[in-house]
Amino acid sequence: MAGDDTNHVAVKLDISNAFNTVERDTILGEVKEHVPTLFPFLNQCYSAPSNLFFESTPISSQVGVQQGDPLGPLIFSLAIHKIVSSLKSPLNVWYLDDGIIGGSPDIVLRDIEEIILKFKEIGLEVNTDKCELYYCGQVSTECLDRFHNFIPGIKELNRETFTLLGAPIFPEAIPRIMEEKIRSLLLAQTHLNNLPAHISLTLFRHCLSMPKLTYTVRTAPVWHFSNEVSELDSCLKSTLEGILNISLSDDQWSQAGLPIRHGGLGIRRVKDTGLAAFLASSHGVVELVTHILNVNGDEFQLPFVDEALAAWSALCPGCDPPDQPKSQRGWDDVRAQIVFEDLERRSSGADLARIKASKIPESGAWLHALPSPQLGTLMDDDSLRIAAALRLGCNICEQHRCICGTLVDVKGYHGLNCLRCTGRYPRHHALNDIIRRALVSANIPCVLEPPGLSRTDGKRPDGLTLVPWERGRCMLWDATCVSTFAASHLPHTICSAGSAAEKAARQKHLKYDVLKASYIFMPVAFEVTGVWGTEARLLIRAISRRLRDRGFDRRSGSYLSQRISVAIQRGNAASIMGTFEPGTTRGGLFY
Repeated sequence: MAGDDTNHVAVKLDISNAFNTVERDTILGEVKEHVPTLFPFLNQCYSAPSNLFFESTPISSQVGVQQGDPLGPLIFSLAIHKIVSSLKSPLNVWYLDDGIIGGSPDIVLRDIEEIILKFKEIGLEVNTDKCELYYCGQVSTECLDRFHNFIPGIKELNRETFTLLGAPIFPEAIPRIMEEKIRSLLLAQTHLNNLPAHISLTLFRHCLSMPKLTYTVRTAPVWHFSNEVSELDSCLKSTLEGILNISLSDDQWSQAGLPIRHGGLGIRRVKDTGLAAFLASSHGVVELVTHILNVNGDEFQLPFVDEALAAWSALCPGCDPPDQPKSQRGWDDVRAQIVFEDLERRSSGADLARIKASKIPESGAWLHALPSPQLGTLMDDDSLRIAAALRLGCNICEQHRCICGTLVDVKGYHGLNCLRCTGRYPRHHALNDIIRRALVSANIPCVLEPPGLSRTDGKRPDGLTLVPWERGRCMLWDATCVSTFAASHLPHTICSAGSAAEKAARQKHLKYDVLKASYIFMPVAFEVTGVWGTEARLLIRAISRRLRDRGFDRRSGSYLSQRISVAIQRGNAASIMGTFEPGTTRGGLFY
C-alpha cells in the first residue's frame, strides 16, 4: 500500500447478513469446481430447503449456509472468491465477509461498483452504513464526493480511528483502543462485585482481564504507550483488590500478575505480557503476511519487531530468545522467571518461605478449581480472601489476641499452627474424606479410623484399604497438614519448599513403624501453603491412575488435586478466623 504522501485510499467493506443470504446454487457450483470430493456431501445438505421451526411453525430455509456448519466459512469463502480475486486494486485482502481494498480512487471505485453488482447476483448486499474510508494523503473534495455519492453513509477514518478486524493499523489508534478496554473493565467491576468472590475471580481471570486484551497486545506495539498501559494495569489491580477484598503492594501486585505456574494468581498485566505477545504473534504471521502483501520479496519485515526484540532483551539481559519464537509462553516464561527470582531475592524469613512454596505446582491448584457449589469446590469469600492473601503475603487481619492468649500479627500466621484453633480438625476430616472417596471411586474399598488397629501410642490410623494395595498388602494412610511458617519449620522452609511436609512424613513413619511389617504405610503430608510431601504426591498419582483405568476422565488427577487444595485453603481460613473470640466470627467455611 502506498504511503501517506499519495492520493490513494483504502475502503473497508461490510456485507449485510452475509452467511444467511448467499445463494446455495452458487455455493454448490463453486464446491463442485474447486472441491469435487466434498460435493456429494454438500449437495445432500444444501440442494433442498431445510426446515427451521419457530415454536411449532416450520420455516423453509433456502439460502445461506446452515447455522453451526463447520464447513460454513469455507464454502462461503469459495462463493465470493472468484469475485474478489478479479478485482484490480493493489490492496485486496478479505477475511470471510470483511474486506479491505485500496489503491487509486478510480480503481477502488470501479472495484466497488463491480462488487456491488456481482455480489447482488449471488444474494449478497454491501452494507454501506458500515463501510469505512481512509485516505492516505491529500484527496480532492471531488473524489470524496464520489465516494459519498456511490456509498451513502460511508464513514471517514483517520490514523486514530483506522482499525482492521479490531487491530489498530497505526500507533495513533492504540490510546483510543486502550481507553475502550478500560471503560469496559470499569463496567465489569460493578457486575463482578455482585457475584460470589470465587466466581468473580474465575470470570475475571479467564474472560475479563487479559483474554479481553490478548488480541490488542498481539497486534499492536502497546509498550510505546506507557501511560495507557499503566492506567489499564491499575484498573486490573483495583478490580482484583475489589474481588478479593485485599490491598496489594507493588511487590504483591507483581506476584499476582505472574502465571499460576510461576507463583502468581494468573491475572496478567499488560506491562508484563505486551512484548511477549507481540513478538510471538509477529514471528507466527510474518510468512503469511509476506505472502499476502508480496512486498519487497524476502526483505519484507513487520514494523516494530526489531524495537520489540530490543525492549525484550533490555528487560531480560543475558537471555536468549526462545527456541520456538512463535510460542508466546516461551517469551513470557523468561520474563516471568526473572520477576519471580527478583521477588525471591528481595524476600526473607516467612516471606521467602511463602515465595518458594508458591512456585510448587500443587500450591496453586485451588486457583484452577471450578467454583461449583454442586461439586463442593466453591470457596466462600473469607476462604478465597485468606487463600489469596497467604499466597501473596498480604495483610489478613488487624493485630489482636488469639483465644490462646498469643498476639496475632496482621499476617495471621499464628492461627495456622495454634492448637486451640478449630480449623485444623475439619480440614483433617475433609482431606481424609476426599482420599476415601477417591479410593472408593477407584474400586478400592476402605474404612476411616479402622477399629482394632492402632500404633504404639494407641491412636488409630486415618484410613485403611480393605483390599491389597501393593504386593498383597493393604495400605494404611495418615494425613497431616503442617504450617510452613511455624518457628520449628521456618529455618528449613526458607531453604527448600516442602521441607515441613517431608519432616512431618518422616515423623509419621516413626509412629507407624510397628505396623509397617504387615501393612504398606503412606504418610499424606501437606503444608498450609499447599505444598505436598513426596509420598502424598505419589499416592495421589497412583489413585489418579487407577481412576483413569476405571474409565474416569483423564483429568481425574487434576480434579482430585484441586479438591485437596481447596480443602487446605478452607482449613487455613477456618484456623485464622478461629483466632478471634467466640461470637465474633461465623462458621460454615467447609459447607
